[in-house]
Amino acid sequence: MTLDPIGHLKALVATWRGRFILAFLVVQMALPLAYYTVRRDKHDERYAWRMFSPTRMTSCTLSATVDKQPIALGAEFHEAWIGIAERGRFVVAEAMAAKLCDKNKGKAVEMTLDCRYIDRAPQRFGGHDMCKNPEL
Repeated sequence: MTLDPIGHLKALVATWRGRFILAFLVVQMALPLAYYTVRRDKHDERYAWRMFSPTRMTSCTLSATVDKQPIALGAEFHEAWIGIAERGRFVVAEAMAAKLCDKNKGKAVEMTLDCRYIDRAPQRFGGHDMCKNPEL
């Protein structure tokens, strides 16, 4: 008995149910691929096999200042927010900076994320007024 993959595909596409199943499978495969190609935050690995990823081992130090005065992040934010930001998640650090900007209107809020990696050189993100430019 020989398999005819083209014939099976034609039979699948011949019905509306088959077209729906095929479209569903294509979307299920395309969404994670699009996530990897268009994402801005390279530390976010929601669709990755984290146990094999060196990004999972990223460790960052988060610091913030308001008008050049350091602030205690633990007094301003829940420890879960700080923990996620210290894993290098830009979205969380940017949200924290936005809250500080709302609380300290008219003042310069600087947020810095110093990240260490096991597979590449350390990097620094931020270090500018997050109220004027809200992206790390």
